[in-house]
Amino acid sequence: METYRHVSGRYWEGSVLDFTQAQLHESNAFLNKHAVQIKGTDVGLYIHYWGGELVLYDNVLHKHSFYEVCYIEDGEGVYSENGKEYPLHKGVLFVSRPHIRHRIQSEKGLHIIFVAFELLESESSAFAIKRFQSFAKTDRFHITDAAASPAIQLWKSLLTLVLQRPAFVKDTIEALSIALLTSLENEFNISQGIPPAYLNQQVVRASTTICHRAKLYILDNLSQPLRLQNVADYLHISPRHLSRLFTEELGMTFTNFVRKERVAQAATLLSAGRLSIKKIAEDTGFDTVHYFSSVFKAEMGVTPGEFNKKLNYS
Repeated sequence: METYRHVSGRYWEGSVLDFTQAQLHESNAFLNKHAVQIKGTDVGLYIHYWGGELVLYDNVLHKHSFYEVCYIEDGEGVYSENGKEYPLHKGVLFVSRPHIRHRIQSEKGLHIIFVAFELLESESSAFAIKRFQSFAKTDRFHITDAAASPAIQLWKSLLTLVLQRPAFVKDTIEALSIALLTSLENEFNISQGIPPAYLNQQVVRASTTICHRAKLYILDNLSQPLRLQNVADYLHISPRHLSRLFTEELGMTFTNFVRKERVAQAATLLSAGRLSIKKIAEDTGFDTVHYFSSVFKAEMGVTPGEFNKKLNYS
């Protein structure tokens, strides 16, 4: 953002992003070092600069070859583009598109954050290239009330997170940066749709997710009582519904699934050879060694003792 004036150390009262100018500069300096060339699954981006000013009055009429997205955190002013003026006030999100002359002006100053970037076509999918070609021509470049948008929440979270100096920069800062910039693109380019590959994917049914959660609960709690009612209560569904899901999704009853998993875990523990049969029976949820032996033989064809002997002879 060229040719600006600011008042150092001042902050806007009531602003959601209550940073001092020094903190805002610190966050953006970190991003300018660690979030420059970033890549997602479909999109590769080069970020020319991250920035922000607590009190920006104006800049000269200019243009650039990349995108510059700006968000007004507070204050009032005017954004000029192609001879037209657009009001700036708290909550406005706008983008200066490539090769379009523009200018920002404000009498009392704007609290503004901004980021400038361009698409790396060699690092992006054909669909991403097509979207950014559309983005450069979008008519939706000035959004008057974006304060509650997911993109703005991501932006503020990113600036705040940076000050905490996260240990895993690539998994936090870079990942959040690509999420932010692609979310911003979507704010302005919302009518362009999503990749065909995603449209063709089958949506995971709610019943499949519930059944998966039930299986995880059972596997993590094999030593505990696992009655149908217990698991249904954990999932906040009826026992009848849970029973039906197991039959439909797994092709077996709830009871059979629990029994098979108990025996499978018992076989794993027997193979390790570190625990007694009595201890293994307890750890896999069987009330007695006799019952354990009976169920184990029904599933595996041999008793736990015989299973151990085979392991020792092999």
